[in-house]
Amino acid sequence: MGSRVNYVVIRKGRHQLYAQGGGAGYGLDYHFAIGPAAALRWLDQLDNYRTNEWFDDLACEGAVLIDVDHRTLLMFSLLGHVALGGRYDYRAALLEAYGRTWAGWKIRWAYDGIGDLVAYLGQDRQAVRERMPARPALYEDGEGWSDGPIEFLVSVRDDAGCRAYGLTEGAQRPWLVGPQLLTELDDRQLVSSCRTTPTAGLHLDLSARRAGLWSIIPLKGVTETWSVDWPGWDLELWADDYGQQVNSCSGAVRLPAVDLAWALAALAKRLDNYWPVEEHLRANDVDVDRMRELNLGGIATHLAARVTPSELATAVAKIIR
Repeated sequence: MGSRVNYVVIRKGRHQLYAQGGGAGYGLDYHFAIGPAAALRWLDQLDNYRTNEWFDDLACEGAVLIDVDHRTLLMFSLLGHVALGGRYDYRAALLEAYGRTWAGWKIRWAYDGIGDLVAYLGQDRQAVRERMPARPALYEDGEGWSDGPIEFLVSVRDDAGCRAYGLTEGAQRPWLVGPQLLTELDDRQLVSSCRTTPTAGLHLDLSARRAGLWSIIPLKGVTETWSVDWPGWDLELWADDYGQQVNSCSGAVRLPAVDLAWALAALAKRLDNYWPVEEHLRANDVDVDRMRELNLGGIATHLAARVTPSELATAVAKIIR
């Protein structure tokens, strides 16, 4: 199945759900960066992917809901094709770019993942819940340190001050571990700065028994199970605002500024390179009819959307302006 995604289109109060695999999640960024007119023309070609079933939390790696009636776009993506260290910047650029190519629309990030799309339609989030076993180990293999990019930032404040731990690839999402997390943190993980922005951060105030959590990856119902996973602790969600964690640490850890320039350029390049425009393909002596017949990567449906060279160029220009 590859990377699996759901799409939803709402028109005149009725919704149509789509489920697509085959690596669809790796192209979600540029598929919709083209703007609403072309994206909707493309989705209208996906008859073979119409469904009444959602992918669950575990399987779904991205989703887009387009509410035409209220001009709202709700989405999330794991952005798996982007180097780990650039995920925060790329996701920030994605929202910036969509604000330009979807001008006049409300662009919203689904912090709970597919659960937010289900709830938008008035359905029960539990229909898509697939939860890890309660309180897993922080590192499954027992190894708690490497010199790779930091995926999760955990900060702990006590009477002595605040200290920060950088958890690298392979770590469990720390908010799932529960209070035993405090015994599994290792002094080798102590950091005062991060070279790149993590994908999520958890701040723990021991005296107040209060936690703050920000993330760009799906939280998958964290508020529904928090009182069980962290008994006696209060939770405040900070959306994607890592500044809340930095401020709570009183300068004990620094994160880099978001660099939109390279990320916007990367998105524009992906859109320009990968969205198939028939005129461009024929100008390069590509056998378009054969491509339609083979339909590798679902290219037939993209070609059927009939994006023009001008339409593509306009979207690219808006992203890199």
